[in-house]
Amino acid sequence: MSEKSINVTLKVWRQKNKRDAGQFKEYPAKNVSSDASFLEMIDAINEGLVLKGEDPIAFDHDCREGICGSCGFMINGNAHGPMKSTTVCQLHMRNFKDGDSLTLEPWRAEAFPVIKDLVVDRSALDRIIKVGGFVSVNTGN
Repeated sequence: MSEKSINVTLKVWRQKNKRDAGQFKEYPAKNVSSDASFLEMIDAINEGLVLKGEDPIAFDHDCREGICGSCGFMINGNAHGPMKSTTVCQLHMRNFKDGDSLTLEPWRAEAFPVIKDLVVDRSALDRIIKVGGFVSVNTGN
């Protein structure tokens, strides 16, 4: 079976630090393997940015195995992207079409201020988790 490649355009939220206003910047992602994970695609874009002497896109990740959830950001307005119950690291490019335009932005919540680009300060949540905190109310349907 031959590997399929696609071309997509990323519209990425770039913000240098907490005080910077930030803005969207477009990046073409060309000849991306449909078997690549979403984070592998961003890694490839970052390699090109570094070669050009530009700042790579900052994003959180840890396990890259769909367990920790630290890779979460918004893709086209959806948390972790279009696939239900799937983290960004487990989202593969085969879920997108050639020519798609994808908007990437950080979580927009006062409790999670942007540190840089797609990285937010999760320390408030981390402190709750560390002391064994949990949500004791029913949520969702």
